[in-house]
Amino acid sequence: MKPNQLIFLSLFLSLFLITSCKTEDPAGVYAAWKQQNDSYFSNMKDSSGYVLYNIPEYEGGGSFYYKITTPGDQGSVSPLYNSQVKVNYRGKLINQLVFDQTYTGLIPPMDSISAPRQFYANQLIRGWTENLMQMKVGETRTLVLPQQLGYGAAGAGMAIAPYSTTVWEVQLVSY
Repeated sequence: MKPNQLIFLSLFLSLFLITSCKTEDPAGVYAAWKQQNDSYFSNMKDSSGYVLYNIPEYEGGGSFYYKITTPGDQGSVSPLYNSQVKVNYRGKLINQLVFDQTYTGLIPPMDSISAPRQFYANQLIRGWTENLMQMKVGETRTLVLPQQLGYGAAGAGMAIAPYSTTVWEVQLVSY
């Protein structure tokens, strides 16, 4: 091997080893995003029409904000923890980026191409489960879930960064 090739190879290997040994701290990388999301959730107390719900400590604690935008059938009962639910929804980050939805219009009942999805309430993120167990059939809510009741420090793939506060429009179609 020629001396120039040897130098190049050793330099390349050195750089490769130095850069591959770095471990990035997710909290450090996402520190500014986490702070923005925590601040957004903290400032919800000033938002008109939103209700702060505190989950009892014996059920795990935590809190979220919600606003009922369309009341449901008050004669119906709410789903249970293990109920299968059919819902329309739209999930957004605090920067208004939509990361998942079952409808494209302004509200699900008016969207002719909405495609409700079925889930078991207890297989969803905790903030959803808590809300669904309070909702009535036909009810639509806007939910503001802190990362602790959503996707946490792990996030969810490329769509939802770690520490994200999520904002949801959820309509309980049936269960």
